[in-house]
Amino acid sequence: MIFEIFNEDWAQTFGTLEEIMWFLLLYVIFLIVMAIFLKIALSFFSSARHREFGSVFLTSFVITVIYALTFLFLGTWVAWVIVLIAAWLLISARHNTGIFGAIGVTILAFILYVIVAYLLGLLLGVTLISLPF
Repeated sequence: MIFEIFNEDWAQTFGTLEEIMWFLLLYVIFLIVMAIFLKIALSFFSSARHREFGSVFLTSFVITVIYALTFLFLGTWVAWVIVLIAAWLLISARHNTGIFGAIGVTILAFILYVIVAYLLGLLLGVTLISLPF
């Protein structure tokens, strides 16, 4: 009954405690990486406030919670649009960047992530990101 409102694929992935623990570990790693790149991207905007790691980590945490809840219930491309708009509004409000500054911060953070992932992939000889070109 309760799983009828959820995305069924996501709800059935946690069969054991070990799977839940691995998920939480990967979530924390993802959250820290996201906060690092968001902090670096915010440092390029002089008008941004609350640029210390704790504040950026809190912003990243709220964005990932919105992401998880949205994809739990929707799981389509509409969820991506909702999460992006929510992230832009949250970054704009919490860090005083304006909506276009928030869009710039997310684009810059993504570009930095792609560059670092590609360079680490070359250095380690593994694929960390799959680029379409």
